Amino acid sequence: MACKLHRVRYYNPKPVPVNCAAFSKSNKVLALARQDASIEIWDLNFAPFLIKFIPGVANTSVEALGWIHQRLISTGLGGALIEWDIEKLCVKKTAILTGYAAWCLDVNSTNSMVAVGTEQGYVNLYSVEDDDIVYKKLFDKQEGRIMCCKFDHTGNILVTGSIDCIRVWNVETGHATCKMSVTWRGRETIVWCLAVLSDGTVVSGDSFGRLAFWDSNMGDQIESYSIHKRDILSLVVADDEKHIYCSGVDPVITRFVKVDSGTGKETSASWVRDVQRHIHEHDVRALLLHENTLISVGTDGYLTLSRHPPKWVMRIPPMIPYPRSSVSAKEKLLLLRYINYLEVWKLGSYEVNQSGNVTLNNSTSELKKDIKQDNSGNQLEADSEIIVGNGFNQQNENDKQTLKLTEQPIKLVSIQTKGKKQIKCCELSPSGELVVYSTDSSMRMLKLESDEDQSNVSLTKVLISGVTRCDRVAFTADSRTMIVWCSGELKILQVDPEAGATVVQSITCEKYLKSKSILHLVVSKETPSGAIYVVVADTQGDIAIWIKKTKKFEFYASLPRFRCLPSAMTFKNNQENLVVVYVDQKILEYQLVEKKVFEGTVHRAEWHARTSPVMSLSAHPARDALVMQDDVSLWVLDKNDQIDNEDHQPLPKRMPNMPYRPNINAGLRIIPIKYLAGFHWLGDDEAVTLEVLPENIVSQLPPPIMNTKKHVL
Repeated sequence: MACKLHRVRYYNPKPVPVNCAAFSKSNKVLALARQDASIEIWDLNFAPFLIKFIPGVANTSVEALGWIHQRLISTGLGGALIEWDIEKLCVKKTAILTGYAAWCLDVNSTNSMVAVGTEQGYVNLYSVEDDDIVYKKLFDKQEGRIMCCKFDHTGNILVTGSIDCIRVWNVETGHATCKMSVTWRGRETIVWCLAVLSDGTVVSGDSFGRLAFWDSNMGDQIESYSIHKRDILSLVVADDEKHIYCSGVDPVITRFVKVDSGTGKETSASWVRDVQRHIHEHDVRALLLHENTLISVGTDGYLTLSRHPPKWVMRIPPMIPYPRSSVSAKEKLLLLRYINYLEVWKLGSYEVNQSGNVTLNNSTSELKKDIKQDNSGNQLEADSEIIVGNGFNQQNENDKQTLKLTEQPIKLVSIQTKGKKQIKCCELSPSGELVVYSTDSSMRMLKLESDEDQSNVSLTKVLISGVTRCDRVAFTADSRTMIVWCSGELKILQVDPEAGATVVQSITCEKYLKSKSILHLVVSKETPSGAIYVVVADTQGDIAIWIKKTKKFEFYASLPRFRCLPSAMTFKNNQENLVVVYVDQKILEYQLVEKKVFEGTVHRAEWHARTSPVMSLSAHPARDALVMQDDVSLWVLDKNDQIDNEDHQPLPKRMPNMPYRPNINAGLRIIPIKYLAGFHWLGDDEAVTLEVLPENIVSQLPPPIMNTKKHVL
């Protein structure tokens, strides 16, 4: 069986650098803030999985993050300490700081106090009381901005780093007890990062690439290592205080190991440089440790996880959060989401001969004809390709052939958000007639009209009544019903492209879902029994199903909660089943009519060795197969394929009274694509992939500072 594949490579969202990050050890959740002030929250319990996204606001910044148990706080150049509502994904509380812009914050080990260092040299101290953060005191004003701050393990001592000095503060009195000069050879030195060990030793990283150890009682320097060519921006200490990692503008990550030495009863400890990791090309802004995994983020926008030994690196590319795209299979339209604008493209058309078969490119010269340049100079690859063979099999390059195109892909329209606000969600109706998107403050629906040759394209605003914004949106197959999720409520809207969209039903979901933020909103096509299902999965792992058989949607069932979050789900309409893939790679299939749950197993070493969660899941429209996508590959599970791996475990024979179990242990095919941003079916034998080439990400990044030459004027 062959599949015609539109390989879209003109989707190139600009990578956004990461400013800072914070890790909550209690619930293994990572928060990171990007340069556009957006905040992402990742669950690291089983595999790195993005669970929440808070859009950034123009002309704001997030320079530091912190966790107080499960509460997230931040500060930045706006001069405020902000607590975020991570259920509603918005600002919960704001406290104005003394000292204007803030560069750093830290939370003590008991989660009872927060210290914030500001531009004008003030330390603002806050106490955490119940559900509130209360201003407590100001420390004595110091000269110069405070770039970093760190509590010791008791919370009684705070250490701050600024230009040319490190200060040790008594938290109770607010007075400095020690000042350490870090000036090197009479030149201005910036202390970018700090750590405080349990014995009171202060570790600092500065603008001359020096990692220094200080006695916080005496104010003396114990050791100093010039290990980096440029600024050390971040460092982290292991929980057992036997390892220290540091990096920065010189992006090499260096590990130091504590070595005990001495004879007899007298022993001393020193720090020895151990290994270096070359896994970044640009500035490393933050380092964190999760058990034995090192987390590093910075200017390249990647979320990188690594371990050594043995050597293991996982790089998650800087992508727009899901959903990134949507298609109209009927009209061959593709909606692409960027940070604050959308694009609608008409996909290319392939040539068909008189017998109805597709025409293939047989020579290199013909292939080159299908490549053109757009006005900006970006290469638009011929976006239709055929994969020959049984289902998908891209491991053999000889199985791939390029189709002859009669029409190149065309960008029909670009839609900019009002005030350039960041987009939370978007959707293209199956009819290709309507485009809907929402920011954190407004929701818009636009009617798309064009001539047959797409020479004239117009957008008309369609009125939406009863909904001002939403977190997720989906259409039914006929494009006349729209389902939106907003702060714990499902709203059902009747859609008329001329008259507008009106709420006809509101469903409060407190009984069925514990969280007001969701991961998935999936709507089925009309099933053989005449039902339409709506499935919602929240960020705590609860999954609820509603059904429509007549006029209204009614609650149908709640699925059993699994030990981890569902990463993707899809309907198999012909069987009226719901398939769910979880973050730990477990596959469960729910028979909706009989309300039964079956577990699928894949006896393949490649599947169990996966470290990335499945990001999207779709059922093959013409075969009994599932197509699963992550950032670097497509995984095709075809039940009609024979298992050809000798290492497979034999399946148990089915007894006469044994209940039906879906045969998910079938042929598994892997298609490497780097990076894969989306996958959609257009027909029984036609699909589209969104590919973001790694070189396109690199080309949009600033040149590494370490590679730039200094010019003396």
